[in-house]
Amino acid sequence: MKIWLLSCCLLVCTIAPLAQDTDSNSTHAGYVPALSVGLGYVENVNGGTSTLEPTIQPVLLLPLGSHILGEARGDFVGAFERRNGNGDYTGQVFSDLDYAQLDWLADTHAIVVGGKFITPFGLYDERLVPIWIATFQDTPLTYGIGTQTSGFGVGGEVRGVVTQTDDFSVQYAAYFSAHSNVSQFPAARTTGFDTSIYFPARHLEVGTSYQRFLDDPRNVNNEAIYTSWQPPQIPLDIKAEYDHSYYGQGYWIQAGYMLSQIPIATSFFKNVQVAGRMQQSFPDNGGGNGVPGVQTERPGIALNYYLRDNLRLISSYERNFTAHKDTNLWNVGFTYRFLWPLWPGGK
Repeated sequence: MKIWLLSCCLLVCTIAPLAQDTDSNSTHAGYVPALSVGLGYVENVNGGTSTLEPTIQPVLLLPLGSHILGEARGDFVGAFERRNGNGDYTGQVFSDLDYAQLDWLADTHAIVVGGKFITPFGLYDERLVPIWIATFQDTPLTYGIGTQTSGFGVGGEVRGVVTQTDDFSVQYAAYFSAHSNVSQFPAARTTGFDTSIYFPARHLEVGTSYQRFLDDPRNVNNEAIYTSWQPPQIPLDIKAEYDHSYYGQGYWIQAGYMLSQIPIATSFFKNVQVAGRMQQSFPDNGGGNGVPGVQTERPGIALNYYLRDNLRLISSYERNFTAHKDTNLWNVGFTYRFLWPLWPGGK
């Protein structure tokens, strides 16, 4: 940890002179390092077992001029349960380096990425995992499809926009990850791509992902189809994804609605978000490897209250249905996010 902190300080000191030379006519923000931190505290109750989960997710952005960006995200998560079921809470804090990468803006259609990066598969891993973004704190049943073994790759990636017009835009990402057992850099040997088309007038995106898993125990294909839609007329956010692999398949669909447009809503209820999620998973060939071993259904609801745009109270309830046992999943807590420039006078 001391080595990482020292390295970050040295990088900030190195980049600081570059931030001073910024041409204010070409950019408003300048090439200023920034630190974004997501904080959260969640009490999770799964089948009657209560777990306290404090979380810190810092994101560091280090611009190196106008075409290169260094970025990294850490994850510090505590897991504390009652000793012997009814005693005091005890546990430990787990720390991970989620990703650490360099992004090179090669041209207007391509960004070349090297290092440890988030696997671009489906909607959830790249976009919805951070605690301050997720509507439901429990990941979907099929989250493990396409994200084995850690949800991150170590290698290279190219991503960007193929074409963009007033009517639509097409984005892509293609990557290769090597097998790695290095501490803080675990990854499986995989290759794949993700692409989607976005219609700005409708706020609608439709996409697909493909991955070839090249590590043992066997080479398998993973596929996903997803969509995201925010109707311009109403504060509704709909997301859905279908995932398939050799070991199973499943889907999840969720919708979140802000009560701000309800005519009788007071200033209090205008900040309330009501959400629902339905998901199912179906094992094939024994399941496992990111897929539950038995057929599972999990409907759920969430109620979140935004004290501010970056501070909210969260709660959710889901019911897990399986042939073996039905269980309840509860979450209650809060999330907060802030953003700091790491250079005096930066905005």
